[in-house]
Amino acid sequence: MSEQKHIYRMPGSSFFLALPFFMILALLTVVSFIIPLRPEYSAGEKRELTRFPEFSLEALVSGDYFDDITLWFSDTFPGREDWLTISQYTTNFHGYSEVAFDGEMTMSDQIPLETIPVPTKPAPQEPAPTEAPVPAETQDTQPQETVPAETVPAVTVPEATEDEGADEMDISEFALGAAIQIGDTGYNQLGFSKIHSDRFVGAVNSFADAMAAKGVRVISCPAPTSVGVLVAEEYLAQLGCAPQDDMLAYLHGSMSDNVIKVDTFSNMIKHKDEYIYFRTDHHWTQLGAYYAYEALCNTLGYEPISLDDCRLWPQGAFTGSLYGKVRWPSRLREDTLDAYVPQGDITMYCYFRGSTTPKEWPLIDDRTGDDKNGRYSCFLGSDAPMVHVINNDIPDAPSCIVMKDSFGNCFVPFLTQHYSNIYALDYRTYKNMSIADFVKKYDIDDVIVAPYMIATQSEDGSRMFARRLQIP
Repeated sequence: MSEQKHIYRMPGSSFFLALPFFMILALLTVVSFIIPLRPEYSAGEKRELTRFPEFSLEALVSGDYFDDITLWFSDTFPGREDWLTISQYTTNFHGYSEVAFDGEMTMSDQIPLETIPVPTKPAPQEPAPTEAPVPAETQDTQPQETVPAETVPAVTVPEATEDEGADEMDISEFALGAAIQIGDTGYNQLGFSKIHSDRFVGAVNSFADAMAAKGVRVISCPAPTSVGVLVAEEYLAQLGCAPQDDMLAYLHGSMSDNVIKVDTFSNMIKHKDEYIYFRTDHHWTQLGAYYAYEALCNTLGYEPISLDDCRLWPQGAFTGSLYGKVRWPSRLREDTLDAYVPQGDITMYCYFRGSTTPKEWPLIDDRTGDDKNGRYSCFLGSDAPMVHVINNDIPDAPSCIVMKDSFGNCFVPFLTQHYSNIYALDYRTYKNMSIADFVKKYDIDDVIVAPYMIATQSEDGSRMFARRLQIP
């Protein structure tokens, strides 16, 4: 009979082995709650980070208060930029992807997950009458090395040169990581999520149905992203993306008849050889925003203004949000930013975060002397929760709300030629009152829902619209 051996451990020895781990965890927990250490601005993403929410009984009951604390905690974790950089470099070590994915899509992981169930595309909307109801008087409210080659056929991508038009770019060298890089241009990935699409559509439908009884038009005018417009559709799956025309067809095909649908994508495609998107940034240029505005006017029956009627204001060289996300940032060609200033007696008031007092601000301000990284902020006071724009030359024109993100900042200025009062509400940060109450209080005629497409396919974006458009 073999002798059975017993291993004896001193009482508490496992605890002492785990003690260093728990001490580090406790230290990180303490550090994470030291508010002065938490960043307020993301240089890489060119945006202000989430602020700690103000307490209110309404937010507590609805659950928004604790959700906003969670968002603040994750968005402003100390050293956030460094952690994102480490994550990016770690991703780069994975090499080239054949784009085989599963799981649910998030804002930071835009990938195609399923075949888009495209319904019958809706018939073109009949142009609305150019005459709109005269609104009641409104008021201010507070509110480059050798790279592994992967064969991908060339596509046409615009370049910002002194000459108009675009050159043909060879994309035999491309990389997938925190952002797509094709030659000297960066792109955000964008895939389809039926779950988030349906949530977004449901929120818009419910709101539009309620507004129809009040005579208020609800208009869907999403902003396409560059990868769906500039890259040929047959290559999108290899890049981890889904066709945006099918995506837009699904959204609009699922919306009720009380929603006016604007086909922004088709008009962007017509001008894909022009400089309509930046290379170092995820936004469109203001020229790109103009073509979306043109599509809106054609749908609503308005006569779009000509760019020749605006003052061209070159802001200079620009380096945007994708520069720190691509694999080879030094290969990106630097952008230039041109602003188009509409004419007229136009006044704008910004309701910046943390302030209850509006501040008069230029519709487009001068960023030519600023660091080139922040030049997109010249439009609409950047990302204020609310902006009120008044065209004093057309006091009898209708009033509108534009529910927008940063894509809408260079889009809204063109609307000043058709609306006497424009209330640009950033759906990410505006929380003063429900949109339905806002419509009633300020005698709104049109509500233009204008997120960029990624927001319609993400957990955060669809959830925010469901909350903002909820009928009280």
